[in-house]
Amino acid sequence: MVPDALTNFFSASVGASAALLGLLFVSISISPEAKITATASIEKRAGAYSALVSLTNAFIISLVALIPDNFGIFVLIFSVGAFSITFPSGIELLRPHKGARNLPRRLILTLLNVFAYLAEGYNAVRLIMNPHDSAQVYGLTSLLLVVFILSIVRAWELLGGALRRPPHLPPN
Repeated sequence: MVPDALTNFFSASVGASAALLGLLFVSISISPEAKITATASIEKRAGAYSALVSLTNAFIISLVALIPDNFGIFVLIFSVGAFSITFPSGIELLRPHKGARNLPRRLILTLLNVFAYLAEGYNAVRLIMNPHDSAQVYGLTSLLLVVFILSIVRAWELLGGALRRPPHLPPN
């Protein structure tokens, strides 16, 4: 059960994730061949899938949290689904491939996503076992914030945004 104090958080989370998902779809549809097709680089595809999975995860979990019932089983299903989609992308990034750049940074982002989904799953199991334990729901809110941050970073990369480099350093 979601404490009344968190209802507004989950409502805002549903709206924010829906808006960000819409913007992500627009971004991908502008040049899909550079982001999601087989001709796109592995890094771009992994970033696009990661942003899409993260935002969908946040949207669905926030949406089912608004249903007045134990939503732990839904959180478990979607955290396992997000993990099973994200983990292979991380493995794919490890394989040698053409144009590999910023590999450590992308792997760190992928690992953070994987750990967030594992923690979501853990909280879901605890929520299923004890539906009235609000500590697990508060834990999920923290994890959703992490997932939002990671998805925004991935979406920014997908749009071609980069970290600012000091002017005295040469480009990669």
